[in-house]
Parts: sequence; structure tokens; C-alpha cells
Amino acid sequence: MSFKAACSVVLASVFLCGESVGLNLTPRFPLLHPDFHQNVLKGGDGMIRAMDSAPPHIGEQIPQGERETWDVDCTSELINHECVKAIDGSNNTFWQTKVDTESIDPLPHTIELDLRGVKNVNAISMRPLLDADLGGAVAGHKVYISLDRTKWELVAFGTWFEDLQGRFLILSHSGAGAYGLTVVADKFAVFEPQPAQFIRLEAISATNGTQFIRIADLSVWAHTSPTAQSPGLGKWGPTVDFPLVPVGVFIDPIGGKVISFSSYAHDSFGQGVTDRTTLTATWDPTTETISHRQVRKTNHDMFCPGMSFDVHGRMVISGGESADKVSIYEPTKDDWKSVREMGIARGYQGSTTFANGHIFVIGGSWGPEGIRYGYRFGETYDPVADKWTLLKGCPSERIETTHDWEKKYRADNHVWLTGWKNNSIFQAGPSQEMHWITPTGNGAIEDAGQRQAIDHPARDSMCGVAAMYDAAAGKILAAGGAPSYNYRDGKGVVRGEKATKNAFVITLDEVNVTVDVKLAGQGMHHPRSFAHAVILPTGETLVVGGQEEPRVFTEDTPQLEPEIYSPAKNNWTLLAPNSVVRAYHSFALLLRDATVLVGGGGLTIQRDVNHFDAQIYVPQYLLTADGERAKRPVILETSDAAVLPGGNFTITTDTQVASASLVRYGGATHSVNNDQRRIALELHDLGMPFQYGVIVPSDGGVAVPGYWMLFVMDSQGVPSEAKNVQIQIAPEYQT
Repeated sequence: MSFKAACSVVLASVFLCGESVGLNLTPRFPLLHPDFHQNVLKGGDGMIRAMDSAPPHIGEQIPQGERETWDVDCTSELINHECVKAIDGSNNTFWQTKVDTESIDPLPHTIELDLRGVKNVNAISMRPLLDADLGGAVAGHKVYISLDRTKWELVAFGTWFEDLQGRFLILSHSGAGAYGLTVVADKFAVFEPQPAQFIRLEAISATNGTQFIRIADLSVWAHTSPTAQSPGLGKWGPTVDFPLVPVGVFIDPIGGKVISFSSYAHDSFGQGVTDRTTLTATWDPTTETISHRQVRKTNHDMFCPGMSFDVHGRMVISGGESADKVSIYEPTKDDWKSVREMGIARGYQGSTTFANGHIFVIGGSWGPEGIRYGYRFGETYDPVADKWTLLKGCPSERIETTHDWEKKYRADNHVWLTGWKNNSIFQAGPSQEMHWITPTGNGAIEDAGQRQAIDHPARDSMCGVAAMYDAAAGKILAAGGAPSYNYRDGKGVVRGEKATKNAFVITLDEVNVTVDVKLAGQGMHHPRSFAHAVILPTGETLVVGGQEEPRVFTEDTPQLEPEIYSPAKNNWTLLAPNSVVRAYHSFALLLRDATVLVGGGGLTIQRDVNHFDAQIYVPQYLLTADGERAKRPVILETSDAAVLPGGNFTITTDTQVASASLVRYGGATHSVNNDQRRIALELHDLGMPFQYGVIVPSDGGVAVPGYWMLFVMDSQGVPSEAKNVQIQIAPEYQT
């Protein structure tokens, strides 16, 4: 069988065999492409070892010679399968806990390693057995480290994907055909390098619901030095391990859980694949547990969609891989439902909620083969009527970038949109030309000027970031990006330009007039594409991740130092670096506790860039000078859970506070989070101890309907944990 013939009888990712392949049946064996030999490592005993995810960006696996000196202990072991077998370097031996039905040791189980010396540890890898799908492989887990075996620090937790191990189908270019090899995928928990001598892996759950654990190999990775600690620059906390590559992520505003999704598979996507399902994973921060499920009922692969919250806190996900479909996540039911399809199939579109509670989308020429590029007119969705309205007065050609060498395919991707006054929408980019959009009637688009400043000429900023950090003042930060989506083509030839450091503050006022644009400081410290912007409760904006030479599914020239923009000082400050690359298909979101979740990247058969995890970044405002958590104010109650624009409510706290703000919930994917915005609230002392009155801006285009996180800050800028406030649709915008 030829290589091409082999491709015709199996289900492959978009990059497999160099063409899109889509059949109705999932293959019996997973696929490994011979071109990606760096993902396959030969092991002993006739076994091939495949990386299920990206290995640590820094550090090296501690060699077997050193492992032979370690001590190991565990909570349970079976005769002939003692826990020392997990570190003996052989694939023919393994550690297993007791399984005798009369004396079974139930979960959780732990295994502890004594490295017999201090190492700057930054990862572990766990290799399950070949028949892991039958049970016994670690799924839910926690990883701890210690210097003295007395004080333990949690460095990673979550759930590893319960995937099928065993035989993989290898496709050969040589004409020798397809053949099977025994392959097993390692699971990683990667974290910032820290000195430790002892490591504990706690298994909370196992594949197939078993109570026993089996591990063929447990390895440790270490770096030459620990991550430098400087509390004034923030701190990277524990890693959250997901059972999928989290490409799209949002927070359930009702329950506070983090909902993530990949595509029909946990580790790859495929244009043209007919399996219209989506794998999702839910992290509950209160229990530190992660569950996952395959969403089939909506007949929608939600990879690469538009994302917007409606007034009721329901996430509306439009298009993507299943380019015509629309699905809604209902937080009160923890369930998904399918709604009316869009008038135009699209993926990579811009999406935002505006003053009347409707959702506007435009652009989105990415999608399965056969979809015509361009001509993605704007359309609006009414969640109450479940109705889409096509706006012929809003052609996508008006908002396209003009310098991308991939032309129409990329020109209308990832549009920066924000709702504004008079039921309008402002388009801040990524095209160098900015626009006002009228999303009612037949629709209209008017020029709003160029995103430029003195000595900084206008240029397209594809895969840059935009964030409305002060909605009442109409302030939007726009930063980074590049004139083209990819710096190099598939053969590695330079075709585009590198990312920029450029950063601007755009100020909105009246609709349909040229907007004011000024430089945001002197620009960022690092050029970035594929980065993310997160608005903090204090009004500062964190920009994290990305790379200087944008190219999908690569990790060259990564930016590992986040930075923060201060509007008050009009400057940028570099923050604590991290060691995990976050580039294409990564995300970042503000959590309710005012920390930031930064994760993902990859989702491709080129598995050395697949990141099944996220890191928690603790901003400097939550830390004392010695790096401990600062005492924070507490919101005891609010007088109203819901309020109209122009309405007021009372906040009761446990101590005196100096400021307050509302930050709208949003959804992040592909460097875009159009729905996030912040409103600074003026506090009015009500004469009662720790009671304050606040007034919401009167225009529903500023106070866009939906759920918002309410924060209060003390005089040192330390924020509280958030309370929910729902802003309802203003009467003048109701239809």
C-alpha cells in the first residue's frame, strides 16, 4: 500500500499526508507521521515511546544512572510489582497497587521519590501501561515537592487524558505501506523550576474507574537553576493539567468553573472531519478537580469559533470547525444546546455582545475546504428570538487586513470588536484601518481613522491584542501583532514580517467620528504575536505569551516574560518570567480570585508543541514584600445582584477600601477576548462602617449587558475576590 493510499483509508489531521482527509469512521489505531520523528523516542525492550504532549521547554530528564540511587516509597504495592519498579528504567516492569478484592487498597495512592540530593525540579513524566484503557493508569492527580519531606508544596494538579494506549499506525513515505508498532504515550506535569529533594505523586483517580494504579515509568526533569523569585513582579503558581489542549476557555459566571474545549479530539483537529463533536474539560477551582466529556448533542465541532456571553451568562459559540453551527452553554444546567445556524458559515470570526443584548459577528474565512474566502458579511444574533439577521451593509472587505501574504484566507480573521454607545460597535483592528459599525437595520460601516502615532505609522496587527481597560472613559489598549498571520510559510521560507512592540491607547467618544490614538508608553518591551491581554481589577493590563516570529504550531522565538501596562504611569513593566511556551492556540483569563490563568498551545499532530496545561499567575498586588499572600479585603454582600445601566447598589466590606471596579466575564481563544472590559466605580461613603454606594454608567453601550465580576481594592491596591453583578439591558435598547 502506498503512503497516499494509506492516507485514504484512515482519519487524519489536517496536516497529515499534506492534505485534508475526512471519513465517517475513526481509525482503530492512532496515527504517527514519520516526519514528526522528534515526537517518538525509542525505548528499551522493543517499545516505542511517544510524547503525548510537549516536554519541558527547559531542563533535562534525570538519567537512569542517577535514578538507581533514589529511594522510593508508596502507599500500596503488589508482590513482584513493588514501587521501585516505576524507576528501574525497564518497560517490562511496573509498579501496581494491591488489587485482591479482599484486601484492595482504595484510592488515593501516593508514590514518593527521594532524589538523594537537591535538584531544581521542573517536571515529572508518567508512563502508563499499554493496556491503560482497561484501567489502572493515573488520571486525576496532584504533584508535590519538598526539601525536607515535612513541608510540601503543591506544584501541579489536574487530570491526564484517559487515551487509548497500545498499537499505533505508522505511515511510510517509502511505499512500504502502513505498519503497526507498540507505542506508549508519556504524561507530563510541568511547573516552574524549584529546589526539591522529595517528590510526591498522588493518584486521585484511575482510568476505567479502577481503584488500583499501575505505572511503568516515573521520571523527573530538572534545570540548572530555579526560577528567580521577585514578589514585586508577581509569581507563577501551580500548574493545572487538563485532559485536552485548552484552545477555547471561558468561566461559568454562575458556578465559577473554568470551561475549556479543544476539538473533536483532545490533541488534534482536522478540517473536513465529519465527527461533529467537541471534547470539553471543566475545572472546579474550589475542589481542584477536572472532569471532561464529549459534547455530541449539538452536532458541532467548536474549534476556532466566535465566543460571546449573553445577558444571562450563557456562552454563545458560533461557527469554527463546524462552520455553520451555533451552540450555547447554559450554566444553570451545566449543559449545551444547539440553536439557529448562522446565515454564513465562518471560523476565526470576530464576535461581541453590544448594548441591546444581541451578538454581532463579522469575518471568519477560515474553515473546511470548499468554503469561499471573503464575503463574510456581518450578522447579528438575538438570543431571545433565536434569530440571525444578515447585514448586507457590513461587508467584511471593509475590515480586512491588506498586507498578509496568505491574502483573503487570513484577511478577516480574529476581528477586534467592542460594543459602544448608541447601540454601536467599534472595530479596533487588527486591520490598520479602524471602523464604526452600525449593527441594526441593514447595517453600516464608517471610517474611524488609523491606528498610528508619531513615528509609528499605521500597520496591520494580525494576532495582536486589544482590551477595553476603562470603558467609562472609552479607553482601549491595542498591542503587538504582525502584518501577516505567519512569518514563514510551510517550507520555512520567510514570507511575512516579524511581530511588533507597538502599543496604542485608543479613546472612544462620539460615534462615527475619528477616534483619538496615542502611544501606550514607549511600546512593549517584547514584540509579540499570539499573545493575550488580560484586564486586571486595578485597571492595569497584563500581556502574556506569544512569539516574535509568528508561525502556527511552532515555538521558535517565544516570549517568556509577561509585561503589564499601567495607564496611570503610561508605562510597561516586565514581570516574573515563566518557562512554559504559550504561543499559537494558547489563552489567558482573569479568575474570580484576581489571579490569571495562562495556558494551552498546540493542538496538532506535531505533538511537541501540545500543551495540556495552564499555569496560575499571581499578580504582584496579591503578594507581600516577602512573597507571601497579602491580606485582602472581603465583599460581605451587595444590595443588588442585578442592576440596570445608571442604577446604583451598595457594597458592604469587612474593612475600609479605596476603590472598586467591574470586570466583565469573557471568553478567550486565538488571542481574542472581545467581551472583557472594565468599569472603574466611584465609591460613595454611606456613613455606615464599611458600606459604600456605587453608580453604574448610564449608557448600556458602556455597561454592556451580562455578568460582571465586582472587585474592591484597599489603599495598597490589594483586590478582594469577586462577587457577581448582572447588568441588565437598558430600557432604551430593549426590543
